[in-house]
Amino acid sequence: MNKKIINILCEGQSEQVFALKVLKPFFLPYNIIVRANLLVTNRKLNAHGGIINYQQVKRDLHNMMCSTKDTLYEKNFYTSMFDLYALPQDFPGNTNSQLDPYSRVKMIEDSFGLDIDNYRFVPYIELHEFETLVLCNLSKVGQIYPNAQKQINALDKQWRKETNENAELVNSSRDTAPSKRLIKAVSGYYNYDKKFMAVEATKDIGIESLRLQCRHFNQWIEKY
Repeated sequence: MNKKIINILCEGQSEQVFALKVLKPFFLPYNIIVRANLLVTNRKLNAHGGIINYQQVKRDLHNMMCSTKDTLYEKNFYTSMFDLYALPQDFPGNTNSQLDPYSRVKMIEDSFGLDIDNYRFVPYIELHEFETLVLCNLSKVGQIYPNAQKQINALDKQWRKETNENAELVNSSRDTAPSKRLIKAVSGYYNYDKKFMAVEATKDIGIESLRLQCRHFNQWIEKY
């Protein structure tokens, strides 16, 4: 049986760790291998992670595609894990912030895919950022940060009330993005560890539960 290899270009370490520690075991029984690369922000300094502009993304995708070769039994496919929050303005399709989040992210992904123009590339832009998935499992966050349990419980009630329990609709302003809310909830007691929580919270809740709670995330998973 042929293997499918999904090569994911990740915006940051949280996405990379999630891809390797959570997505990879999920896809393995389906004969799908997950590999994850970080965006390169400075080659001379060997710095990785974070989007500076669209040309950086396009360059790294091109390099990833050129560095992978199919074999008789393996075929390579490509995707992305980038936050909608703070996505550079020069990104294809990122022209109308007044659209509802699902329409806006679809416009960006469609434009992104057309610009890359590779039938094996499936663009994925996270609504609104990776920490959306962590919001789905704040009970685990409370176990890891017990001294901030009260604040974490309040955050859980707040975002669910604001969005009718749809974490993908937690808005993306500088003060109210999912990551900003999480950092604020534990501040004064702990320093929020994004990379650690990328595995702990999402692994604990499980891919199937995340798919049920986050429809755009689920649509991406279903494409494979």
